[in-house]
Amino acid sequence: MVESFRKDIAVSLKGKCFISTRPVGKSNEIQVLLEKYEAKLFELPMIELSELDCDDTCSKILANYEAYSHIAFTSTFGFEFFCQKISRHHQFNTILSHIKIVSIGYKTSELIRSKGFDIALDANAKTGEEFACKLAEYLKGKNANVIWATGSLSPNILIEKVGKVSKITRINLYENTLPGIIDNKILEKIRANAYDMIIVASPSAFKNLYPLVQSKHLRVVCIGQTTANEVISYGIEPLAIANEPSSIGIKEAILNYYRSSE
Repeated sequence: MVESFRKDIAVSLKGKCFISTRPVGKSNEIQVLLEKYEAKLFELPMIELSELDCDDTCSKILANYEAYSHIAFTSTFGFEFFCQKISRHHQFNTILSHIKIVSIGYKTSELIRSKGFDIALDANAKTGEEFACKLAEYLKGKNANVIWATGSLSPNILIEKVGKVSKITRINLYENTLPGIIDNKILEKIRANAYDMIIVASPSAFKNLYPLVQSKHLRVVCIGQTTANEVISYGIEPLAIANEPSSIGIKEAILNYYRSSE
């Protein structure tokens, strides 16, 4: 443990420039972690999250929540927007006490527990596909009826895998769009190659970034393999991929990259 710590502090990021593409206000933790190594973090949000109006499916769920046994969350955003949506419902507390929560893990589970809710299944899954497989196995023989609270751009893998063993209904509670205002000074840093790494925490963030810079020579660290696969599809090989989908995982991936470069 002591040896690991010594190696950790021996890695210097002094003077290095990192750019985070996470939504506004979501880069605080990684900023604190990197500043301990004297690095600078600039924010260039490539995603803006906004609540979607409740459609017929969402309205039916709120009106008939007793018919559902579980609710699945695959991101902190899904949980936040779900709470935002149903907090307006007069039976808010009854709904959440009735339905069992299943979570992909990591930051999503941490947030759910911090709000005082129990989790029936914490999958500790690194990807949506891994979560789908673990959830399908957990639900076998349970005669479950699941709500999946997510965003409009999430791939449908949960429906495909979980739908084979139980009923599952997807509700899109938020959408990801390119922010209306983009910091051109930070974009110029990328275009001028005046940075060390771009932190990418979702496929949609990279999809929004690439048309603005259109370079095959971007230096990228990804929060996980799903995001890395999106980057690779553009012909770009990430410098580092986090083993754990969290700010700590990103920090460790960055440190490991520079350790191996020494």
